[in-house]
Amino acid sequence: MKARRRGRERTATAKGATYVFRLFVAGKESNSALARGNLARFCEEHLKGRYKIEIVDVLEGALTAHKNSVLVTPTLILLKPRPKVTVLGNLSDTRQVLAALRLAGDER
Repeated sequence: MKARRRGRERTATAKGATYVFRLFVAGKESNSALARGNLARFCEEHLKGRYKIEIVDVLEGALTAHKNSVLVTPTLILLKPRPKVTVLGNLSDTRQVLAALRLAGDER
């Protein structure tokens, strides 16, 4: 799993902020299905009531994938709060996902 951050770094996450995610998947491919499940579990455990998820199937939404520079699936993009973060992979390593999204030290 790789994570890219765009924009200014922040050391603290906006408490109480709604997190907006866009997850790019490839149909019912196994890693895509795993990423969907892991993201849903992660959000319920760590961001209960403070998240929105948009799923984009690149087999049906290739233009959206192109506009977001998505070349591999699964790809998760944190749209809000800023800065924008991109995480590649099936999101199975919760500790790395928390760190990439700047939630590692936050209270739930």
